Amino acid sequence: MTPWIPERIPLWVPPVEGEALDSWIEAYARRLIVSGGEFSRFVGLPDADPRFMVRRLTDTEAHALARRTGLTPEALAAMTLDRFDGVIVAIAPDDRAMGRPPAWRHYGSRSRFCPACLADNHGRWPLSWRLPWSFACTRHNLLLRDYCPACGHPSPVSTLRRAGPAPPGVCLHAAETGRAIRCGYPLAESPTSALRPDRAVLTAQFAVNHEILGAPAAEEARTRGQELYVLARRALRGIRELPSTPPVVDAILDDCGGTLPALAVRDEASDAHNTAVGTAVAMISTDRSHPACDEVFAWLLSANRPRVRRSNYATRKIAEWLPAGPRVVSRMLSAADSELTFIARLRYGTATPAGWPDRGDEDVRHRASKLPAMIWPSWAFRLLPIGANAPVTGFRRACASLMLLPGTSWDYPQAASLLGNTSHKSNRRALDTAVASSGAESLVTILPALARALDRHPVPIDYDRRRSLFSPDSVHLDHNAYQALCRRHGWRMQTPVQIKRLHWHLARLLLGADPGAASRTPAGHLSFHYRLHPDLHELLRDQAAANLRAHGIDEPVSWEPPPDWITDPVLPPGPETINRSQLAQHAADGPEPAELGRLLGLDDARLLLAIETFGTTAPQPLQQRPPASGRRTPRQGALAPQSLQRLYQEQKLLQHQIAELAGCSSNTVRQALDEAGIQTRPRRPVGHLEKTISRAWLEKEYHHKGRSSPDIARELGVGKNDVMRLVNKWGIPRHPTGQSTNPFASLDTEISPAMHTVSRTKNCVQRLRHLTVISRHSTLQDAAAELGVTWSTLKYQLMRIEETAGFTIISTGRSRPLTITEDGRRFLDGATHLLSLLDNRSP
Repeated sequence: MTPWIPERIPLWVPPVEGEALDSWIEAYARRLIVSGGEFSRFVGLPDADPRFMVRRLTDTEAHALARRTGLTPEALAAMTLDRFDGVIVAIAPDDRAMGRPPAWRHYGSRSRFCPACLADNHGRWPLSWRLPWSFACTRHNLLLRDYCPACGHPSPVSTLRRAGPAPPGVCLHAAETGRAIRCGYPLAESPTSALRPDRAVLTAQFAVNHEILGAPAAEEARTRGQELYVLARRALRGIRELPSTPPVVDAILDDCGGTLPALAVRDEASDAHNTAVGTAVAMISTDRSHPACDEVFAWLLSANRPRVRRSNYATRKIAEWLPAGPRVVSRMLSAADSELTFIARLRYGTATPAGWPDRGDEDVRHRASKLPAMIWPSWAFRLLPIGANAPVTGFRRACASLMLLPGTSWDYPQAASLLGNTSHKSNRRALDTAVASSGAESLVTILPALARALDRHPVPIDYDRRRSLFSPDSVHLDHNAYQALCRRHGWRMQTPVQIKRLHWHLARLLLGADPGAASRTPAGHLSFHYRLHPDLHELLRDQAAANLRAHGIDEPVSWEPPPDWITDPVLPPGPETINRSQLAQHAADGPEPAELGRLLGLDDARLLLAIETFGTTAPQPLQQRPPASGRRTPRQGALAPQSLQRLYQEQKLLQHQIAELAGCSSNTVRQALDEAGIQTRPRRPVGHLEKTISRAWLEKEYHHKGRSSPDIARELGVGKNDVMRLVNKWGIPRHPTGQSTNPFASLDTEISPAMHTVSRTKNCVQRLRHLTVISRHSTLQDAAAELGVTWSTLKYQLMRIEETAGFTIISTGRSRPLTITEDGRRFLDGATHLLSLLDNRSP
């Protein structure tokens, strides 16, 4: 309220709570014993019309009313429909004409009324009566009226050309055209239906007041209003056209007087009576806690749009239900789940609460980057039907492609091509064959849930990048390391077929899927993987990690989504239910797949998926050959008798040290010593190592310096297990999980605290070498070109080093060259010195 000024009217008539502006103007005029038109002219608005002012005030109108009545412009605006514009009503911006509202055909240009409220408030009209969603009085439990019972027309709240004030609460409709004769019926005496407070109509009005009229967000109110409006109109059509109605609908009709009134052409079922019935039914159909919710919704599904010819297939009804919004459409499709095709059930998530398709093309590509071309082995284990007689690879490719469909508008061939599964027809045949007997229920419930989980969670592997980088022809295999492994185990040396298989399996590790697009594994690869020796398997994983490092990729070699990502639906049993120790024990004997599967109670397909998940294989044990009377080929190199005598007896090297020099095992060195007639030294007595070193020395080297146990063992001439035995015995803290050992600890040189912290991080030597290259260039792009990596990789590595060190080393910027800070220069000098010592250290 504004301060009292000379222009203000001496008499004050405050508005009642929630009153409409035109009702307040009319009440003010009655208090001054003038008409509404005379009041407008008195306050300085000779051409103003309260019927338009109640919709939206102009600045002139608001200023004049505020100056003459003392009501603030904000309070005046709150008495208009302006705040509901675009959400509940539609007001033209130029002439304030009322357009078609978003819901119902009650435009807001006239007001409904409650007879009891008019009696209590001496003819004052609340603003809410003008809103199409107001159909019941929650104060008196009465159905609102639209028309005067005497003249059959909606009563105006005020008129411009009335000769004087009229009694409050009477019908002001002109009884005769062109004459100032009003109906005059006392509206407070109008009959109307009494509503039971425990019935659905009043409950619906309370819900509408909260969810639409009082919603804090316009979009929230608009969405909920559209949802209820479409369902309410369908309910009204069903009541008039369907032969029967659910009992709860009959109770709503009974609460509103027994039947629906006849439809007026201009209203199209938008009077308070029809709005109350339709909204109450719509509220029940969307309230999942109501016992009749599903029954009412199923009844609404049977109410067809009139004069619309269409197929009865569920997805053809989407356009008809789309105005109600995605929640209603998703529920409609879920109700018709049994009628839908397999692809439609996946896309719309009808078997799960996955939701309406709301993912665009960019979302699909982002999800594809989190997916290998074949679904992960543990998830294939859960999804593959027992005893399925189909190519497992094709089934896995089809599942991965199908995971791009939930929540999107993509089709299966388009999704398969994005993952590189170009043989999508054969993959789909494999999937159809696999589910032919048991059905596809697990797929339509689990795949949409897993797809949504992928959208929500980060994934540590960019499979799209790997698909563009790696293939059997592009991966790098360290042939020297493979040759050394062959020599240690006495395997046949490299053959073209063997090398080709190694490259194929190395690419498979990096891609998380078979290279190529075939739905069948190439001949020989399946048995090769099943019989893979653990040491060869470890070599391949090390080589996969080396290939990632060569491209500047800091990712794990492999990864799978954890089962706890999905809590609904319940997942079928996965490989985690298998006793891994029992699997390893049985596999150690090298049985055939069928025999190993029988021992574990698994079919062949699930057995191979479990082996892939755990990394366990079943290599055949080597046949023990009888000892030969003598070697036909003399020992060469470090194992020659003269070399052995010099290394073992003169230089006092240990057997495992000679084995490292010769590239063989300690057993081979022991055999060579026996053949050369060299007597082996007696084993150290128990407790010898404890007497050689102290706990303080070991704690300093292992815990404080961060040296690895193999590094310390080499210095002491013992095995790393001996070192770790003392670490555990003396209670020295072990290296934390995820913390790397310090590669500079054995250089016997002082390093700064920052460098010590950085040295305990993963891949620190490679990152420090990259850092020294960055320091020689003016831009990250130039340094990346020299190293053959992306500049974003260098930026990431620089950021990680600086975060660990705790200060800026090299300042970067968009328009200025790279600048080394003072602290960074000292850090770089120390890194260069350490790397030089590391490179020059004797092997």
